[in-house]
Amino acid sequence: MDVFIGTISGMGFNFAPYGWMMCQGQILPIQAYAAMFSLLGTAYGGNGTSNFGLPNLAGRVANGQGSNGQSTYQMGEEGGSSNVNILISNLPPHTHPLQVTLNANSRSQSDSTPVNNFPAPSVTPSNNYSSQTNAVMKPPTITLGNTGGSTPISIQDPILAINYCIAYQGIFPTRN
Repeated sequence: MDVFIGTISGMGFNFAPYGWMMCQGQILPIQAYAAMFSLLGTAYGGNGTSNFGLPNLAGRVANGQGSNGQSTYQMGEEGGSSNVNILISNLPPHTHPLQVTLNANSRSQSDSTPVNNFPAPSVTPSNNYSSQTNAVMKPPTITLGNTGGSTPISIQDPILAINYCIAYQGIFPTRN
């Protein structure tokens, strides 16, 4: 089967067949691969005077050139990320219930004053805290929990790893 120079194809084996190269971002000399350089240019790297680059599809997903309705992609443009940090501004509005436990039975029999104590039923019927006014009472400690640890989460779709190769020998494609 004849292929066009510059054709990229997924291969189900771990090597590039004769006439093909792995798409791993190699920098090639223009002089040795003039036909492929005339098709790819420097879209995938290189200086354009003595060398040019091949696409790097190692660990990447191919994306079509053009607009997808939200973004426009140029040939050779890289983008995306396999991990992101979720920020509070990214989360939808939501609430967390507050749960407070006051241990009113933790005070001793000698605690006959509300100073630095939680309000609670008196230990003895005669101790009703009415002897002191304007006493400062100990507030409970309230913790709602951790708001985040800045741990990135994976956003990578399920994958099947294959090798992508590009044809450097074949038919030079002509434009319509």
